[in-house]
Amino acid sequence: MRFRAVVVFARLCGAAGLGVFLGSAVAGLISIVTGTAFARGAAWVTGVPVLAVLGALAGLAIAWITRRWFVPQASHRRLLFTAAGVAALPLAVGVAQGEPSIPVAFTLIAAAVMLTVTLWVRGYRRETAQVRAMMYGYGRPAGR
Repeated sequence: MRFRAVVVFARLCGAAGLGVFLGSAVAGLISIVTGTAFARGAAWVTGVPVLAVLGALAGLAIAWITRRWFVPQASHRRLLFTAAGVAALPLAVGVAQGEPSIPVAFTLIAAAVMLTVTLWVRGYRRETAQVRAMMYGYGRPAGR
């Protein structure tokens, strides 16, 4: 198994994108709780059912794509990620409504990006260690 730079970079970008999505969802939750998401009439509220369905599909896709590095031991992984997508996508869209607090949103998004990229790097190192062990015979008894 060879790791091509394009594939590694695409996976890293995907991990960072997941972090942006999760950070935006948390910032959107804060803007909804503080009431700033409803400041200008809140037309996005009428689109929440469609966003929830799209979020469920996105959650299923994320559960499949990130199965080796983002919460790999989660039981009922697909159900958990689908439920999270139902809630997270409308929240992520809600951050742009009204008057979002830019420093708070940027800080939350940056923290989520750092977390998901760190988890991805750990999963990538674990995956490459297993491949190296298979390719070069690490862990096998000498003389065989």
